[in-house]
Amino acid sequence: MPAAPHDDNPAHDNDPKAMLSGYRVLDMCDEKGLLCTKLMADLGAEVIVVEPPKGSPARSRSPFYHDQPDREKSLYFWYFHTNKRSVTLNLETPDGQALFKSLVQTADVLVETSIPGELDRLGLDYEHLRALKPDLIMTSITNFGREGPYRHYKASDIIGLSMGGLTYLCGEPDGPPVPPGGEQGYQLAALNGTMSTLIALWHREMTGQGQHIDVSMQAAVANTLETSHQTFDFNREIRTRTGHRRQASAYILPCLDGFIAVLGTSRMGWPRLVEWLRDEGEGDAIADPQFTDDYYRFEHEDVVYQTLCDFFATRTKQAIYTEAQRRRLPLAPVNTPQDLADSPQLQARGFFVEVEHPELGATVRYPGAPYGLSETPWRLRHRAPSLGEDNEAIYVRELGLSRDALSALRAGGIL
Repeated sequence: MPAAPHDDNPAHDNDPKAMLSGYRVLDMCDEKGLLCTKLMADLGAEVIVVEPPKGSPARSRSPFYHDQPDREKSLYFWYFHTNKRSVTLNLETPDGQALFKSLVQTADVLVETSIPGELDRLGLDYEHLRALKPDLIMTSITNFGREGPYRHYKASDIIGLSMGGLTYLCGEPDGPPVPPGGEQGYQLAALNGTMSTLIALWHREMTGQGQHIDVSMQAAVANTLETSHQTFDFNREIRTRTGHRRQASAYILPCLDGFIAVLGTSRMGWPRLVEWLRDEGEGDAIADPQFTDDYYRFEHEDVVYQTLCDFFATRTKQAIYTEAQRRRLPLAPVNTPQDLADSPQLQARGFFVEVEHPELGATVRYPGAPYGLSETPWRLRHRAPSLGEDNEAIYVRELGLSRDALSALRAGGIL
C-alpha cells in the first residue's frame, strides 16, 4: 500500500482520484530519468526532487522564459518538473546523508541516475537503504546498466542512441547516420524506468516486497529497432538507412510551406494518388500501369520521387491534406511546433494545459497527456518548484527539524 498522506502543504495538491495518489517518489535524476518521475507526478504521485544546494543542472538548460537566463526560468526544467516538489541536500556530508535516510523512510520509490558505485560510496546504495525501508523500490537508470564492462562509463544521449543502434538506422542511405531529435535515448530510458517502476509497485501491492530495478539506456534503445536484430540473425544482413524515401512506398516530400508524408503502396492508395495527379494534368511519368506494382516502383524510385516532388511543390500543406482526405489517401502534413500548437485535433482533446506561475503573474501553456484515464485522471496540478521551495514543509513539518536546525544546516552548506 502507498504510504499515508505526508502533510497538508497546500503546494502539494493531492488528487485522491489520481492513479498514484498517496505514493511518494524521491527524484535524484539527471536527464535520463526526468521523464520517468514526471509521468509519475502527473499521475498523482508526490514526487520530491532532491537537489544539490546550488540546484539541479537541468535548471541551467535553455531555452529560458522570455530569453532571460535564470535557474528559475528554464523551460526545460519547467516541463520535466510539473507537479513536483523540491528540497535541497548536500549528500557529500554526513548530516546530508542522515537527513536523506530519514526522507527515504517516508518514501515508496527512489529513482536515481548516478553512475553505478556512486551511491555505494556515500552509503546510500540499495542494500543500505533497504535495511531502513524494506519495501523500498529503487529504480536505477544508467547509461549501460549496473553490470558489464561498460557499467562505469559516462555517456550522453547521442552515445546511448549510437551504442543502442538507433542512430545507424536514421539518415539518408548515401549519408552518415543522423541521431533522431528530442533526446530519444534519454526518453526511452525514462519510459522504461516508469513502466518497470509501476510493475514493481503492483508487485509490492501483491507481496509486500520492494526491489531494485536496473534500467540501461543502451538496452532501452536497442529494444526499439524493430526487425533489425532478426534481419541480421536470420540473413546476416545489416539493415540500412532509408531516409525520407522508404522502399518506394512512403515518402517525405517538400511542398510550398513545408513537408508532407505520404504512403503510396498499391494496397494503400497508389491508384488514387496517380488519379489525383492525372486529374490535375500531371503525372505522365508514373501513369504506366506497371507502376501499380510495388516492386516495379522500387526499381524506378527516382522517377516516382521526382514526379511527386514536382506535383506537391506548388501546393500548401493544408490544401494537400484537405484534398488527400477527400480522396481517402494516407497522407499527412509534417507538423512543426507551431502546427501542433494550432492543431484543431489537439485543441479538441484539451491537450494543452494552462498552468499558473504566480511568481511571474502569468500562466504558461504546457503539453498535456497523451492518454486519458476515465477513473484515475492525469492532471497538471502546479508548476515546477523553485529551488528548495519545500525545505521547510518537508524537513520541519514532516521530519521534525526545528527552524533553528534548518537555518544551521543551510548556513553549513547542507541545504
